[in-house]
Amino acid sequence: MKTKWGITKFIDLKAFHNPLKGYLIDDTCVFGAEVFVVKSTFKGECLSMIKEPATCYHLWEITEFSTLLDEKYLSEPFGDYNWRISLYPNGHAEGKGNSISIFLSLYKESIPPSTKLFVKSILRVKDQTKENHVNIIFQTVFSPLLDWGARKFMSLHKLKDPKQGFLVDNTCIIEAEVTVLGLIKTES
Repeated sequence: MKTKWGITKFIDLKAFHNPLKGYLIDDTCVFGAEVFVVKSTFKGECLSMIKEPATCYHLWEITEFSTLLDEKYLSEPFGDYNWRISLYPNGHAEGKGNSISIFLSLYKESIPPSTKLFVKSILRVKDQTKENHVNIIFQTVFSPLLDWGARKFMSLHKLKDPKQGFLVDNTCIIEAEVTVLGLIKTES
């Protein structure tokens, strides 16, 4: 921490001794300083990496897919942090009407306040016939306020094409792999 502040050459010595300038009167000079104390508002973050992170897996089998009428569906919570998969069967935002949208979310009470998780995740729609799964992989910082995934995860045309194998007997299987790589704590 810096304990001394100032200007190394505030005034030229020749100008300081010049009586016409008025800095020295009867060989006396008066100095003053204004001191402002500012309370620090800095908040730092500390990332603690997990040495041997465990991966949790969740398989969500959605039956009667063609009958899903609600805008959004949530899987059962899974893993130590109560993760959930969010499915928009007819898309969300720019995916609405042309794609399925899939996201991973974190239950807000599952981590302490001022804490975030550094996570590697894979979301996957399983090909039930040829093992040509569609997935997205992402590494990101998770907080309970954010969902991560894709608004245009897969086109509805591709999903519903019987040759593709994603919708078999009106059942779609979504899988999630979640690895918590580290914890981030905010400190003030």
